[in-house]
Amino acid sequence: MQQLSNFNIEEIINKIKLYATIIITFIKTTFNNIIAIKNVDFSLGNILNSSGIILQFILSLFYILIFITFLVLLGSIFNIIKTTIKIFFFPFKILFIGFFKFIQFLIGPKPKPNPSVNNNFNEDIKKQLFLLKLQNGKLKKQLEKKVGKKNVKK
Repeated sequence: MQQLSNFNIEEIINKIKLYATIIITFIKTTFNNIIAIKNVDFSLGNILNSSGIILQFILSLFYILIFITFLVLLGSIFNIIKTTIKIFFFPFKILFIGFFKFIQFLIGPKPKPNPSVNNNFNEDIKKQLFLLKLQNGKLKKQLEKKVGKKNVKK
């Protein structure tokens, strides 16, 4: 990692170009060796003459399998590293979020209750209770008694 920091941008780009050229050349020759198998004569007399092409074909398939295995191995290694980093930083993330929420709780504005909402809410409850009492008939009897007493006084 320290070697990468000593390079300038042009050197890094040149290294990437070099690696890309090597990989492209490798893949090109490998596939040319695979394509060359179609020119092989599998007759018993010419099998020794074609043994080099057949050997190159088998090696090319082997190289491709090694290359794919290497890519899968790199992918799994990076996945393990990613999971390890996530597991390592998870407690710090939770602590940071908790600390931030605590500071926000201490500093943040406190919501003030709206008294008009409470009054309207209480009035709604009183109306509902009044309707329930009317339905039960208790209030109706009380009203009849009060009306009866008023009529008697007159």
